[in-house]
Amino acid sequence: MIIALDGPSGTGKSTLAKILAKKLGFKMLNTGMIYRAITYYYVKKSIKADSQEVVSSIGNLNIKIVFFGNDQNVFIEGENITPFVSNVEVQKNVSLFSQILEIRQRVNVIQREFANKNNIVIEGRDIGTDVFPNAEYKFYVVCDTITRAKRRLADLNSINQQITLDEVIKSLQERDHLDTTRKYGPLRKAEDAIEIDTTNSTINESLNEILSQIKF
Repeated sequence: MIIALDGPSGTGKSTLAKILAKKLGFKMLNTGMIYRAITYYYVKKSIKADSQEVVSSIGNLNIKIVFFGNDQNVFIEGENITPFVSNVEVQKNVSLFSQILEIRQRVNVIQREFANKNNIVIEGRDIGTDVFPNAEYKFYVVCDTITRAKRRLADLNSINQQITLDEVIKSLQERDHLDTTRKYGPLRKAEDAIEIDTTNSTINESLNEILSQIKF
């Protein structure tokens, strides 16, 4: 079974997907983490998104999804990139890398291969529209920008990333624009997706709203 959660950054979909997967005994596949890991790999090597080197190398990168218990980790060329995926430079550049067709194609293959072997809860931006249009359940998670920014700021502060709320708001707005206007796999709500608004809801309230829709 595939349960898809799509939506903008900072809406709480990753947290919801992780708890939902644990409750159902499914694997939680974090699409954004894969894109962020790839972004970190190239940024660390000072390779820009518009470089031909990205297109020519992505197909040969050794990318593995490894679960330690319920926690997803992304390894690239043998290095666990997971601890670095929330890096500020990654956040600034991930939309530029994630809109590249060859990267999207590679990530989609990784996700589909994983889904062939596991029941999954998967979150991202084009899961219910492009990656798994036939997913059994689709949810679209939304939240107002200020609340999203405060959540993201708390996450960044927890890993000692120094940034202001205004900077986070600007970053989210820029990210939303890039995600919704990119040529390949743009962020949009699938016609058959159920909208979940987390602005004024606790995680448990939003989780229960999702669970009420799932039938076995």
